[in-house]
Amino acid sequence: MDKQLPINSNEVVKEYLKMLLDHGLYNEHMETKELVDYIAHMGKHYHEMSKELNEIKNLLYSLQNPQTKSRLKNAIEKTEVIIKDGTDKVMNIKNEMISSMKDSIQSFKQKGKEGVVKTINILHFKEALMSVRKSFFYSMTQSQNLVQTADMLTSEVRQAKSHLKSVGHILFRKPTHIKIADYSKLNLIQKSTRFIYHSLERMIIQTTNMLHKLEDFEKPSVKGQIRYLENSVKDTYMPINKKITKSR
Repeated sequence: MDKQLPINSNEVVKEYLKMLLDHGLYNEHMETKELVDYIAHMGKHYHEMSKELNEIKNLLYSLQNPQTKSRLKNAIEKTEVIIKDGTDKVMNIKNEMISSMKDSIQSFKQKGKEGVVKTINILHFKEALMSVRKSFFYSMTQSQNLVQTADMLTSEVRQAKSHLKSVGHILFRKPTHIKIADYSKLNLIQKSTRFIYHSLERMIIQTTNMLHKLEDFEKPSVKGQIRYLENSVKDTYMPINKKITKSR
């Protein structure tokens, strides 16, 4: 299987979803599609965050101030670890789901036309998603540290630039344009760190929404409950077709 392809582009996933529709398993199709789309979104978020982190690392290597480099490096390395860990978690869920779908397809094909479609257990992934969401909260803490470090360094450089500009104005009696090494690069790093933080924030919201949907999938349908209650009432109060005669 191609690990680079998003899950909703995988041929096994497409075949499985089609099989559900072909056999009238519309609820199962909807529930599975919801989870597939969620995993695809998570994969996209991690891909984008990895790109931003690579940009940050490239900018780090090009910084001139060794103290600035040192202070940023530790926070970047920690963020890199949590992004890799999260990527692996989502990849594991993706691979497990595709493997389950493949087994279902093969099982159906082996039994032929008379075979019953064996659907994957969507609720089986609930525990994995809860673990993923927990890791997102930890990741946000680490990425927040990176944001704060970048903000602090940018602020320090900005203040230094403003101070030198004031000194230059006093000495030369005219506006002075001061260029400080790393200032523009730190601005770019600051922007990328915020992108990573807000991406994790969105991922927590999406994961929470997905968990709520899984909880809804667990509940019996409202229509089913109404039909059950109606039948129970009919059974309890079924009229007795007996002719009542007056006693003489």
